[in-house]
Amino acid sequence: MYFKQPIVRPAELAAALGVSVVTISNWRRSRILPEPITFGHRFIGWPNDVLNEWLISHQRGQS
Repeated sequence: MYFKQPIVRPAELAAALGVSVVTISNWRRSRILPEPITFGHRFIGWPNDVLNEWLISHQRGQS
């Protein structure tokens, strides 16, 4: 699973990973996920290349 859209929003990430948006929020606070970029108070997201790299490294750690 790799992300193609330039910015991946929390709901899109949650759906792709099969978790809830609350879990994504908890992972952000626990620093499990990379730091998102912020476009104002209510719009956050991750560049797709950052998440793709995170997924690859996370999958390697799980193997």
